[in-house]
Amino acid sequence: MSEQEERILTAEDTLNFDCHENLPCFTHCCRDVNIYLTPYDVLRMRTALGMGSSEFLNQYTRSFLAKVTHIPVVQLLMNPDTLYCYFVTDSGCKIYNDRPWACRMYPLDLHPHKSGCYRIIAGAEKCFGLKENKTWTVGEWLASQGVGPYDEMERLYQSVLPAGFKPGSPMDAGLGKLLFLAYDTDIFLEMLKDSKFRRLHGIDEKEFEIACRDAEALLRLAFDYIREQLRELYPLT
Repeated sequence: MSEQEERILTAEDTLNFDCHENLPCFTHCCRDVNIYLTPYDVLRMRTALGMGSSEFLNQYTRSFLAKVTHIPVVQLLMNPDTLYCYFVTDSGCKIYNDRPWACRMYPLDLHPHKSGCYRIIAGAEKCFGLKENKTWTVGEWLASQGVGPYDEMERLYQSVLPAGFKPGSPMDAGLGKLLFLAYDTDIFLEMLKDSKFRRLHGIDEKEFEIACRDAEALLRLAFDYIREQLRELYPLT
């Protein structure tokens, strides 16, 4: 690992990076890579493609519950013939404006051990964009990539877990499946269509009507429902 990769970066630190189609490595980072999707990633991608959540998840992802924790894991599939992402073309990503959080962050990632810090996960020997002269602060780079809404929705997703829940703690598989509603909001929407369900959970008709036509409002409502259920069904000791 290079010295650059080992740097611990804050939002105020700088990096040199630019990505464009004239680089010899253009789209190479879209091949044979593990990309784990957030619920908001799924929402943005499937909306851009004009697909329902169930259809998108079945066609373009591999989904499972993690061992022990039973937290849902949704992994973007690569094309088995080329190992490239299904959405990449010679000229770049065809859903670029709605690409996942991990793609927006690249060549950065959250530092695994330093809260609020980042690291460079690509090497300049493979990612020629790191040799470009364009200089950003980390904060400027993230803002330019539209990371803000993704961070906000991920914080909301994390907030559905009961107070005091620690990452890595065991969770019942049934409750992990409840969390999966945040990814497959088509299922949650079908639940909402039952007026008895709406009354039971205090969802008024205006909220329901908005959720039927606004995918983000539907996701936020799903977060509220999951949070409510987890608080009732998952008491912490």
